[in-house]
Amino acid sequence: MADDEIILEDLSDDELVQQMHDDLYDGLKEEIEDGTNILLKRGWAPYDVLTQALVEGMRIVGIDFRDGILFVPEVLLSANAMKAGMSILRPLLQRPAHRSRAKSSSVPSRATSTTSARTSSA
Repeated sequence: MADDEIILEDLSDDELVQQMHDDLYDGLKEEIEDGTNILLKRGWAPYDVLTQALVEGMRIVGIDFRDGILFVPEVLLSANAMKAGMSILRPLLQRPAHRSRAKSSSVPSRATSTTSARTSSA
């Protein structure tokens, strides 16, 4: 195991969601699948995983695409990673009570800091 490898299970919920945003940005399909499963095992409602981890991560990707930082190939990798997470969530979201056990979690928006960080490294 590399020293810089992140153990997703060891992250707090907020850290895991932030890591999932980064993993979506980088198009890391397996990490998104793992993160989605970890949040569900921690009791997160499927809708919350969708909105706070996946959709928010793709919003950041969209901002950087709009600003010319990312290009179509990178966006497609991100979309593939999101699709992997959605394949786990889709059957759960189709259940009528998917919002009944909603776990509240406040995850601050990182669009500005992520965009700045990505811009400065570009």
